[in-house]
Amino acid sequence: MSNADYCVRHPTTETNLSCGRCGEAICPRCLVHAPVGVRCPDCAQVRPVPTYDVTGAYLARAIAVGAGLAIVGGAIVVFLTYLFLNAIVYMALIVALGYLVGEAISFATNRKRGRKLKIVAGGSMFVAITLATLFTGVTFSTMPLLASGVGFYMAVTRF
Repeated sequence: MSNADYCVRHPTTETNLSCGRCGEAICPRCLVHAPVGVRCPDCAQVRPVPTYDVTGAYLARAIAVGAGLAIVGGAIVVFLTYLFLNAIVYMALIVALGYLVGEAISFATNRKRGRKLKIVAGGSMFVAITLATLFTGVTFSTMPLLASGVGFYMAVTRF
């Protein structure tokens, strides 16, 4: 006869492990390695690092700032490209817009980081570049397309 207990979360799993804090029986699937030993999920209180903890409010703020900048920035790129009739102006503006989108979203979310914010920044640049392309047609050549990629990269790598 064995002295093994059964896991609290998995009643059919026999185990000799227990939480270092509360003493509950835990199986290898449940255990969490903590700096002070093995803990159950309740006692470990695993939370994401605050820098990467993007709540719904921060995400909504990022989307609002990104969408606003995409529309306004795209319109400015179109206007200045028509004003100067130059692809070099378009390329410089798209790269600058990429930097601005990344910085603005980062500032609006209190310098948070993470995959969700990368997606928002990338989506914002996609909208801005699409608007600029639809109204100017400049992006259909090699160098402006490369500049669009650089702008997209600058926005996304901020996170």
